[in-house]
Amino acid sequence: MATTVTPATLTTTITETITLNGVVYDKTTTKATTSVATYQCRVYQLKASTSHSLINFVSDPTSGRFDTDDFKYMRITNLDDTNAVNISLTDASDAGLGIELKAGDSFVLGSLNIDANTSGDVLTALAHTVETAHIRTGAAETDVEIVIATA
Repeated sequence: MATTVTPATLTTTITETITLNGVVYDKTTTKATTSVATYQCRVYQLKASTSHSLINFVSDPTSGRFDTDDFKYMRITNLDDTNAVNISLTDASDAGLGIELKAGDSFVLGSLNIDANTSGDVLTALAHTVETAHIRTGAAETDVEIVIATA
């Protein structure tokens, strides 16, 4: 069966607005991501003090997993008004990076290529591909929203 979905363009906009000492510093950045055929948006209610593996990327996708070759965009938003969560992006060998996402904040990813080091040097190449996104909650139940767009 052939698909009847016509790929579209996902437009994302980040707007920053602040006035300091009467000077307005308003900035808007817009990006168009083309050829999006799948868009998934879901809110997860996560149990307190627990690690959750919510997103899996693989080269041969099955139910509930996303194709690494088709990845276009991901956003994780902490919907809690008080508590932070920790995001860990890991590759197949469990190497990865961690990010604290404070209450109300969002993390946007436009590529699955990641790396980290302990030397403090600038990375000139990214040798790892995100396979799993884990979220660790704190002492309270927390809601997060995850948006994923693929080709």
